Amino acid sequence: MTRVQLTDEEWEFIGPYLPIGEYGPYPERLRQQFEGVIWRFKTGGQWREMLQEFGAWSNVSKRFHQWRDADVFEALCGEGRCRGGEGQVKGGSREEQSGRDAEAEPEWEERRRVRRRRKLRLKAALLGRSRGGQTSKIHVAADRKCRPLTLLLTVGQAADSPQFIPVPKKIRVRGPVGRPRTRPDAVARGKAYSSRGNRAYLCKRQIQAVIPEKKDQAANRKKKGSRGGRPIGHDAELYKARNTVERLVNKLKAWRGLATRYDKTPESYLAGLHLRASMIWIKDLRQST
Repeated sequence: MTRVQLTDEEWEFIGPYLPIGEYGPYPERLRQQFEGVIWRFKTGGQWREMLQEFGAWSNVSKRFHQWRDADVFEALCGEGRCRGGEGQVKGGSREEQSGRDAEAEPEWEERRRVRRRRKLRLKAALLGRSRGGQTSKIHVAADRKCRPLTLLLTVGQAADSPQFIPVPKKIRVRGPVGRPRTRPDAVARGKAYSSRGNRAYLCKRQIQAVIPEKKDQAANRKKKGSRGGRPIGHDAELYKARNTVERLVNKLKAWRGLATRYDKTPESYLAGLHLRASMIWIKDLRQST
């Protein structure tokens, strides 16, 4: 036996959002299958090693892929937010070397083709290189209560600053009435995000930038004198709340299947992230009510 993954209150919230088909009887083990998906991402176990109390592993896996393709986990997360040398020749003459190159050219072309295919596969899977090997990077926006607002997945070696604009663009917080809210009051980021383009984007959308200025940027501005513009300041009190992002990442990585990516496709891994984000929202809402 394993621990129950969902309480009755949480299942009452999740159940209506699961597609069950237009015809046929209601699935008898729908809740157990959903808990099996949670167990898989929570423990990082293999589908084939799933416990029998969740049902057949193949059925649970099929359910997960159906829910993933139907964007169920992203909808759950959104609903939770709604409710809150040249010329040198070595080893012989030039003619001998050119002859060897001609013989080795087919082998080199095959190696290049294999490398290109490998790079394309890694690019399609959003996997990149790092010191630890192949990995992905999660870009997340959070509110001041450590609740996720949006998630973005890139390759592991991707820089953080170019993702400054795409992450806030995906924020959609629906309210009881009207259009969803897409502009936060302020955005707190580290010095790595201090650039003219990022500040101009926030200024255009009338969002307060809580981003300290880099030392080299401040030095270049002072060299220009009056042409360098005014000093860039930030709210120190709001900047202290930037640790909410790190705390949220720790919450996401509490599930071992997300701390270490075992999924081959980025769609499945991102679905697991949305599932974890939705559970964070649902538990927070349940505690507040």
